Amino acid sequence: MIVAKAVKMANLMSVPIIGLVENYSYFMCPDCDKKHQIFGESKIEEVSNMLGVNLLGKLPLNPAYAEAADKGEFYQIENNYLDAAKEILERI
Repeated sequence: MIVAKAVKMANLMSVPIIGLVENYSYFMCPDCDKKHQIFGESKIEEVSNMLGVNLLGKLPLNPAYAEAADKGEFYQIENNYLDAAKEILERI
């Protein structure tokens, strides 16, 4: 519901929407390598399809990211979670 409201507001204000990114999508346990959906099963694919907006990525809940951001070193984090966003932005 919140995402739909944000998309509607952006459309009303003529703000282009590149796509959606789901933050805190899941937590990958460092001990067992199992993906845990702490906030429940994701519905972001359904939402993006319903709104006609690209799904750019799903970011996991990862304490290392927060630590790196606090140190001003987030740019050093390597991941592939936003590869779809990168491809779209390079085309713009």
